[in-house]
Amino acid sequence: MNIYISFDMEGIAGIDRFSDEFKRTGAYLESIHAHLQAVIDGIRQSPKNDEVETITISDSHGEGKNLDYLTLSKMDERIELVSGYPRNEYMMSGLDRHDIIFFLGYHASGGHHRANMDHAYSTAFHRVSINGIKCSEAMINQIYAKEKHVPVGLIIGDSGLHSQLILEGYMPYVEYVVTKKSLGHNAVIHRNFQSVRKEIIEKVGLVLDKDFSAMPLGDLTAPYNVTIETNRTLHADKAEMLPGVARLDGYRIGMSFNNGKDLINGLMALEVLCRK
Repeated sequence: MNIYISFDMEGIAGIDRFSDEFKRTGAYLESIHAHLQAVIDGIRQSPKNDEVETITISDSHGEGKNLDYLTLSKMDERIELVSGYPRNEYMMSGLDRHDIIFFLGYHASGGHHRANMDHAYSTAFHRVSINGIKCSEAMINQIYAKEKHVPVGLIIGDSGLHSQLILEGYMPYVEYVVTKKSLGHNAVIHRNFQSVRKEIIEKVGLVLDKDFSAMPLGDLTAPYNVTIETNRTLHADKAEMLPGVARLDGYRIGMSFNNGKDLINGLMALEVLCRK
């Protein structure tokens, strides 16, 4: 069994704004590694632990340089780390040969009410919709995973994403651990980490005990007609120059993709383009 963990930071408890990464670096690093340690402990305590061969961790926040290589290596000798930016299939790089996916530290899509640090693939994007549905990174990444026939078994993130995926019914079948109750973009109620850690360990064990072949893979199907509402007309001006991009109005652009790989790479190319 090979486990894939896609890491993002906005859904981690102990963090409530983007500046924490740079102004509270010590606490930031401690929080993200503590959550990862809980996931690894859940794997190690599972009856299926001996069946696990590889644990791939994809550092998928910002420039992919958040997680410490030596710290992860000490957690478990089966861990391998994907890091750096830009790279193909960014949040899902190296997914081939895996059997189950965990999303750690994930957050709601841009524009979701009461969601901490909400956005989708870029803070330059106000909203990303696919086939008319407002999509979070979890929903977008599941599209790619579906084509690889790898189910998403566990999501660990804020209450905003829980509201979007579980309560609104977009991914109601996944196990979910709420790390914090989001009061707004920069305000949350953090759960006590002892409770979060205990629940993560329990949910990891629960997922690993499932029949992966019977787990749902998601409902969105190709073609993926994407509408991106940018935060600035300058970003739409840049995107408009790319082949296959239609300018819909001052802020919005449209694209269409036939597979999840092109969808993720197309969004990442725009993210790189709109960074400056």
